[in-house]
Amino acid sequence: MKKIMSLLLVLVLVFSFVGCNSTATDPVNTGSSNTGTETSSGTGTETSEPDEVYVVNLGITGYPTNTNPFTQTQQVDQNALRMYETLLSQDANSLEYVGKLAESWTVSEDGKVWTIKLREGVQWTDGEAFNADDVVFTFGIILDNMEDETATFARKADVKVIEKIEKTGEYEVTFTNESSVSNFVNTPLSSLRILPEHIWGSMSVSEMLNFTNLTPVGTGPWKLIGEFNPQNTDLEYERNDNYWGQVPHINGLLYILFENSDTMFQAFKAGTLDMFSPSGTQATALDTEANVVVLKNMQPKLTELGINSWDDPASKGNPLLLNTNIRRAIDFALDKQVLVDNVLKGVGYAGSTLVPKSAGKWHLDIPHEYNTEKAIALLEAEGFTKFETVDISGREVEVRVNDKGEQLLFRFALLTNGYAWHYRDSMPFIVKWLEDIGVGLTIEPMDSATLGATMKLDSESFSDFDMYIWGWTPGYDPGFILTVLHTDQIGGRQEVMYSNPEYDALVDLQITQVDDNERMKTVHEAQQIIYNDAPYIPLYYQGYYDAYRNDKYEGFVQFAGDGTIFNDETYINLKPIK
Repeated sequence: MKKIMSLLLVLVLVFSFVGCNSTATDPVNTGSSNTGTETSSGTGTETSEPDEVYVVNLGITGYPTNTNPFTQTQQVDQNALRMYETLLSQDANSLEYVGKLAESWTVSEDGKVWTIKLREGVQWTDGEAFNADDVVFTFGIILDNMEDETATFARKADVKVIEKIEKTGEYEVTFTNESSVSNFVNTPLSSLRILPEHIWGSMSVSEMLNFTNLTPVGTGPWKLIGEFNPQNTDLEYERNDNYWGQVPHINGLLYILFENSDTMFQAFKAGTLDMFSPSGTQATALDTEANVVVLKNMQPKLTELGINSWDDPASKGNPLLLNTNIRRAIDFALDKQVLVDNVLKGVGYAGSTLVPKSAGKWHLDIPHEYNTEKAIALLEAEGFTKFETVDISGREVEVRVNDKGEQLLFRFALLTNGYAWHYRDSMPFIVKWLEDIGVGLTIEPMDSATLGATMKLDSESFSDFDMYIWGWTPGYDPGFILTVLHTDQIGGRQEVMYSNPEYDALVDLQITQVDDNERMKTVHEAQQIIYNDAPYIPLYYQGYYDAYRNDKYEGFVQFAGDGTIFNDETYINLKPIK
């Protein structure tokens, strides 16, 4: 069990850091993809060494589970992978794709061949030189094992369009794709973290997938201090002074784990933390605090009620939930706007379809219909016309039953992690609404690691759940979130073990459509299928609040103008205030 750092310990730890000022020149970094035309991105300059140490303290309520990019699937793990880089990334201001480990790139006229010129002079943090071998290895090992179901690389879906990757120079690689790809700059060029071939290349596939990677070696602006341990309560980085680009102005980042959002809130008010994400109530309370800035964060996010949809005889889920009418009845029974108003305090939108509303045109706009009469009609059409009284945690609850004696009584996994506060705050509403239509829920509290194990093929607890609440931060392009429910992702990214060949075909098709209008039509058709089948019931597209202290640091960057401040460009640009 994780030990949670007490507030006193945090205070002692943080106040051991003292600091002063450092300055640097911010680089101009531009670049985008063009058909048959080379596009370049600029390089950065190093800062002078500050006289004293400055470490930015960030509050978290969920600790990373691993530092292995080949197996990482949980959002919380992102904080443990900051030493790695991708070939491209999305600029926080323009949202254009710019070079990271790629210096420039060209695309053939037919859109199938991408030639990537890599940066020269980049070093891994162990001093070895980065080159094309590292890129070919990272992509190649996944491509070579696409048909091996036991090779559970998390990013298989990202590379499935690639026919081959070749080293065409010491600092050049060429991708040949099966067809033109609509979002290749996003997936996979901005999603696969490049790994050092000289460390990982000698391992077997099994060894790679089980590698604990305690001392990660990367090319990024940050280096992990000490060995990674998922049982720790803090995660500390120091800056990489040999970084190829803009070296951070600050000396390090310290992620501090809190047991819940309340203790984290108190630590922020006390000045222990420099930035965190408050709840709606906490954000209101911070309005009168001096030297505090609170921002609305409206980046694309999805919180879903997931339903075990695995139709395999080995499934440990309740087979009644394979009935799409029962799943749709659950959706109709939920007054999602109430969750937005009361749980999110108005910062968000009621959910309906798979792609979040903030993704703009890619979102299929079907307003959610809260209709208990429709929900009841669907259940009764399936034969659930009678009631039985059951005991749920000492309460007598009337649940529907059919002539076979099958009850509409389901297990509900509820995360205990601090970041899941809005899941827990939503549950009293959800329990009541479902009981109103004759559906009972038995709540099973668990942490994310326990729930995550039920979604891994090699786990003894695989598929041992009925329903849960969890979420994604899928980005502005719809490609990622659509692939989550692809059959290929069962045992990978996908949690609900849903499979629909028609949906799979649409997801595969949209990847190849370079015409935005054609792709948008396909993306919408895919979302309509998920809306009808309801393996995911989107509860809301939650906004968040981000808060930071403006008396110690400046340079916070809000992604896309209304997104999160917890992003790479913030961490690079932060400067101590004199």
